[in-house]
Amino acid sequence: MEWNAIVGHGIGYGLVISLLFTIALLAGFAVSRDFLLGDYPPAIQERYGKPRSARGGKVAIWVGILFWGVCFLPLLTAAVLDLRASIGHDLGFWRAAACAAIAFATMTLFDLVVLDWLILAGLRPALMVLPGTEGMKEYRDLCFHAVEALKGSPLILVVGLVAGGLTTAAEAIV
Repeated sequence: MEWNAIVGHGIGYGLVISLLFTIALLAGFAVSRDFLLGDYPPAIQERYGKPRSARGGKVAIWVGILFWGVCFLPLLTAAVLDLRASIGHDLGFWRAAACAAIAFATMTLFDLVVLDWLILAGLRPALMVLPGTEGMKEYRDLCFHAVEALKGSPLILVVGLVAGGLTTAAEAIV
């Protein structure tokens, strides 16, 4: 029962975080299409031919601060607190770490499958296509997106370990 609750909270909160992540990205693209320039395949960056604009740099910072600080951290905290209430006792390190890691892994998979593969590679909305790179086959390079997701996957472990440590520390104090 406990592991069902842990997995359920991780996936449920991970999907909410994913939805907010999607909204943050779309808002960022609406303000500056080049704010994630470094995340595009090299051939697309090369054809675009410009460095990220000053506006794009500012948008990247603000989207990062708003998403990670205002959405991700509070929701991850809520996931752990809600899990603790559901279980009815202290979580300890491993339960909290697992819940947080599952939430972050859910967001990572959502980003890869829905945002990168289905939307960017499949639909290619004009909002996400850099000017002058329309129609490039590199947008459909599913392998590029998978490799980039794998490069970021160690963060899943880091998020879990940090959340587990913070939860254990907080439970020891309270």
